[in-house]
Amino acid sequence: MTLIITLIICLIVSFVFTFLAKKLNSSSVVGLIIGGIILGSPLVKSIILEPNTDFILKLGDFGFFTLMFIAGMEISWCLLYEERKEAAAVAFFAAFIPLLLGISISLALGFSLFTSLAIGISMAITAEATKARVLLELNKLNTRVGSLMMGAGIIDDILGLSLFALVSYFFTGNIATKEFTSTMIAISAFFLGILVHGLIGREKPLITYIEKLLLLFLVPFFFIGMGIHFNLQSLVLDPWLLIVIVVTAIAGKIAGSLSAKPFTGLSWKQLYLVGWGMNSRGAVELAIAYLSLRAGLVNAHVYSSLVMMALTTTIIFPFIFRGMVKKDPELMGGFSKCKHEIKKKY
Repeated sequence: MTLIITLIICLIVSFVFTFLAKKLNSSSVVGLIIGGIILGSPLVKSIILEPNTDFILKLGDFGFFTLMFIAGMEISWCLLYEERKEAAAVAFFAAFIPLLLGISISLALGFSLFTSLAIGISMAITAEATKARVLLELNKLNTRVGSLMMGAGIIDDILGLSLFALVSYFFTGNIATKEFTSTMIAISAFFLGILVHGLIGREKPLITYIEKLLLLFLVPFFFIGMGIHFNLQSLVLDPWLLIVIVVTAIAGKIAGSLSAKPFTGLSWKQLYLVGWGMNSRGAVELAIAYLSLRAGLVNAHVYSSLVMMALTTTIIFPFIFRGMVKKDPELMGGFSKCKHEIKKKY
């Protein structure tokens, strides 16, 4: 198939699944993951992507760096500053406990220390955009608990990426390797996004227009590249690994959030809700999994399980969150002072 036709089909499939995900009140990340897995499956790949697979993977690298930049653009320092003390406490425990659980269980399953570290870091990450969209739909983004969730998620992402950079360096032992270079470019893109958001703002028409173009025409190729590396057969052959990773990831975030009780003024029920909010993974977790696979930290079986973990937690979170908040509208606490910025941003 010619390159132009391949690119057009890839973009159409990505757009369709993103549209369907939004229609089903789910995150666009869910649609992109599913679309990428379908396009990367052996049969579809042989029909649509061949002989242009290498070019698609190169586009995927650019899409990856772009995705990290946009993830950085999600970060609001107002949200982080307002609930900084409680957010820091929740972030620490909601990152440390799943990290520790992930490492411990992975080592018990016979994985190497570096593989176990990569799995643990993937479990420690949380997703900002997914939480923000659900909170916005319920008009709860500018509440005390909503701000705390966003702030804690920001800290988790920064800690996770920084820790992964160290693990990647010690594993490769050389900053000149392609994998470590990719890691540093991705992290730089993430912090560049934070800087652009802080200095220029995200609400300017030109910034919004460029972001939409990147999301439509470049970012989907990261998820397609992710789908090419995804191995559905490995999940069938080793379903217990998937179950262990998903259960550990969910339990770790909830346990971590509840562990922050002595350091916050939130109730147990509020912290339980925060735990589900912190559970939603997304772009940054997928980036860690992608880099781990490329660096040789994880094999195809573990990588596929991490991708499914991100997909599962991202799908589950909105349903549980909406149910809890609708039953108890006061659960989210008072309103945040960042209301004006939040409305412009999201």
